[in-house]
Amino acid sequence: MITEALAIELTKNCLINGQDEKPLKYLLTNDGYAKIILSDYRELWFNRVEVEHARLMIGEKNED
Repeated sequence: MITEALAIELTKNCLINGQDEKPLKYLLTNDGYAKIILSDYRELWFNRVEVEHARLMIGEKNED
């Protein structure tokens, strides 16, 4: 499961100045990849390592 806080942590370096940090849509695939659609409709994919690193950064517990 992916939370909004995790989606924001993953995309914080991909935002354009003044862009809303809240993503339009976010989901976690069965193989651990995250797909996030930003407010400007850009679609970003993050691999399992990036997702796990973001979880560590926000202090989220692993839900496996």
